Amino acid sequence: MRLIRVSIENFKLLEDVVLDFSADPARPLTVIRAENGSGKTSVLYALLWGIFGMNGLPKEARSIRLTSSACPEGQPVEVSVRIDFDHLDDNEQSTRYRLIRSVTETPTANDKFDRPTEARLRLNRISSAGEDEVSAPESLLAKLLPLNLREIFFTNGDAVQTFITRESSQQAQEKVHRAIRSLLGLDAMRTAAEDLDVVARKMGSDAMKAGGSDTSALQKSYEDTDAQLAQCRADHTRFREQLDNMTDERSRKERELTALRVNGDLDDINTQLNRIRASATGLESAQTNMLVRMRDLVRSDACSWAFLDVPLTRAIDRLNELADRNVIPGTSVEVLVDRLELGVCICGEQLSVGSDHRRHVEDLRDEQKSVSESSERLTSLFHQARAWQAEETARRNKGDDFNARRRAVLVDYTKNRDLLALASREIALLEERRAAIDETRVQELTTAIARIDKQTAEHYEKLGELGGRTIQLEERLEEQRRQLDTIEKAAQISDKLILRRDVARDLQNLASKTLSALEHDYVLKVSQRMNTLFMQIVGSDPEFDAGVFTGVHIDERFNIVVDTHGGRRLDTDFELNGASQRALTMSFIWALMEVSGTSAPRIIDTPLGMVAGGVKTRMVDTVTKPADENGTDFQVVLLLTRSEVRDVEDLLDERAGVVRTLSCSKDYPVDLKYPWGVDHPVVRTCLCNHRQSCRVCARVYDEQHGIDFRDLEARV
Repeated sequence: MRLIRVSIENFKLLEDVVLDFSADPARPLTVIRAENGSGKTSVLYALLWGIFGMNGLPKEARSIRLTSSACPEGQPVEVSVRIDFDHLDDNEQSTRYRLIRSVTETPTANDKFDRPTEARLRLNRISSAGEDEVSAPESLLAKLLPLNLREIFFTNGDAVQTFITRESSQQAQEKVHRAIRSLLGLDAMRTAAEDLDVVARKMGSDAMKAGGSDTSALQKSYEDTDAQLAQCRADHTRFREQLDNMTDERSRKERELTALRVNGDLDDINTQLNRIRASATGLESAQTNMLVRMRDLVRSDACSWAFLDVPLTRAIDRLNELADRNVIPGTSVEVLVDRLELGVCICGEQLSVGSDHRRHVEDLRDEQKSVSESSERLTSLFHQARAWQAEETARRNKGDDFNARRRAVLVDYTKNRDLLALASREIALLEERRAAIDETRVQELTTAIARIDKQTAEHYEKLGELGGRTIQLEERLEEQRRQLDTIEKAAQISDKLILRRDVARDLQNLASKTLSALEHDYVLKVSQRMNTLFMQIVGSDPEFDAGVFTGVHIDERFNIVVDTHGGRRLDTDFELNGASQRALTMSFIWALMEVSGTSAPRIIDTPLGMVAGGVKTRMVDTVTKPADENGTDFQVVLLLTRSEVRDVEDLLDERAGVVRTLSCSKDYPVDLKYPWGVDHPVVRTCLCNHRQSCRVCARVYDEQHGIDFRDLEARV
């Protein structure tokens, strides 16, 4: 099967989107470039819905509306997906088809909807004479693209580990096994072997009936024993597989439990937290006291002397000079007052009231009063300053001046601050460790491991019983076989019946052995090719001791296994990064397609997320390389973001036969550069390739990535 074109109407934001696909074997790649939220996944889901119906969508998407949430309530909307494709049959004849799946959906309140349970499906065969409708379209589609293989043909990059995860190893095993059986045609062989077994039993029963009732009864007993033995062996295989799966599950849970316990014991962490928090509280109190000390120090006399030493000393020297000149302390006012009260001047002359001499002394008294106020202030300052200076001299002599106090308080503050910061970091670390310890999960894992251990013991006991039972049934069957051979020789049974029985047995045995050989050989071929592709993509040499990977393979239980040095296996969930998980899944899909010779589209959404550098280049090179002369033509569709395109532009130039770009109006004006003149979110397609942009798809950061802008609307 090869896609030619898809036309999508009203599926999510894809109101009217048409996409062509490359059908050129020399350039098998189609690139659909779109940023996050621009319709890549909607295109993938539209193709899945178009081909498989609602069952093709992920389970979580089957109950939600197909239409955009912007569609008005109560107005019916026709959702339609038309897919043109061709198919090359076993006779190398190519036939073109047109598939149309449609449904009417009416949006209602609260994002609900009304729509018929079944969509309408029409499949037309196109020829030069016109279009003929296929009478059983679902049957033909199931043959061309089986529903159980949709994850092979349509892959979501964010779910690449579906075939390799150990989260549910039994499901992963079944997916791998089912994919191999279906794509390699082994289901038909298995059905044939089962049918031949029924025929062989019927022929044997007919032959024994011809020998009489005793022969017929012994044959019936033989068949019952054979059926019991087959069931016993099947039970043994089933219990053995369950035991292996339980061992895998226990190892995974034990690793998770160990990872949780690495963070420590919850009670111990709480004890440490309480102790450190109490210490931090004391440190915070000490820090407050130190800040008070700093404040008081700044307000102290010592701080004034530290910053004003020179001007203060100069002022005190000036006061000393005034004292030396007897300007201070001032005492002349009291002398004059005394003389006036005595009525005798210091010169001995009488100071009679009204005399000129008395008036002169009174004037002198008044003049000295005004000088005395200033003198008193200076005198007071003189004595206080000398006291301050004496105190500062004493502090300096003792090494207790401002600078010394400042250094001491800063040392204490810095030490306290560092201790507080350390305590804060320890508290944050302990809280982080405590948050990482999910006690409920620890209990769940502990209980689960105990349950698995109990089930494991029960399974070993059951396997022992089944082993003993198998030996008994094998011995009984052998004894019944000898009895049948003896009776068969004595009874008059037609040679023709014996011959028919023997031929049926031989055919059934041949079919079973052929099926077993084919399954083993095909699995081995897929495993070997997967290993080659994976090691090529990740750029790993198995002989390089410092490398991580020594190879990958599919084991006898259909697990995809990653090998490393020392015979150890890597856990695909916990020990592989995202790029390696993608590389491993792609290698399996490509190997399976190549070995089976299946010509079908391989559509991958966001395949290069978390992939960069050489791995990115080698992955694109591997999955887009055209088939050689003996290979099967294939078609690959990659839905890529601009960041995924970056660094592989040259490969896309070489391999892509078709490139289209999807954009969404919701991104204007933050990311999208030009408005579209619409009043609701909608996705549009343009003809720009991975190196171009236009007025439909141009984004504000395109110039930084060397994307060539064309001033036009290159719409499809």
